[in-house]
Amino acid sequence: MAAVEQRYAQALADLVAKGAIPADTLRRELGLVAATVRASAPLRLVLSSPAVAWEQKKPVLETMAARLGLSRLTRNFLLVAAERGRAGHLEGIDAAFEQLLLEREGIVKAEIASARSLSAAERSAIESELARRLGRKLDTRYRTDAALVGGFVARVGDQVYDGSIRGRLDRLRHHLLTNN
Repeated sequence: MAAVEQRYAQALADLVAKGAIPADTLRRELGLVAATVRASAPLRLVLSSPAVAWEQKKPVLETMAARLGLSRLTRNFLLVAAERGRAGHLEGIDAAFEQLLLEREGIVKAEIASARSLSAAERSAIESELARRLGRKLDTRYRTDAALVGGFVARVGDQVYDGSIRGRLDRLRHHLLTNN
């Protein structure tokens, strides 16, 4: 994440810590803003372009805030970000803010890819073992990847736990090629 996005996300997280706005409200509102910006290429262009003056961005942001039903604090944040030339970073600020909240809550994001859809019991067992090993709660996303052949691969931050057949075959191939 860019330093500017981290800085703005930290300021928002500090407001949550001070009780200025509930975390869930700000999380929801920033998510709405990010989704709106992501869904509209013209809006993204207007907000990120230094050629569009602040005076032209302000009514666009005020209209968006009103339509989304944003709180005064979130609306003011958007206006300040735009006035300082940071409106093009709104999606990144949202992602950085979400990451900060998860860290403060002791939660780590995990992505688990498996060769087939996993049952609830299998998901629970994998999540329990990962949480035990990491000593943290997980926010888990699942997806299927037929290339794994069988098993699963879990990505938690920069750590990868590869229990897939494809991974085992790759490790075996590497071992056979380097030990002859």
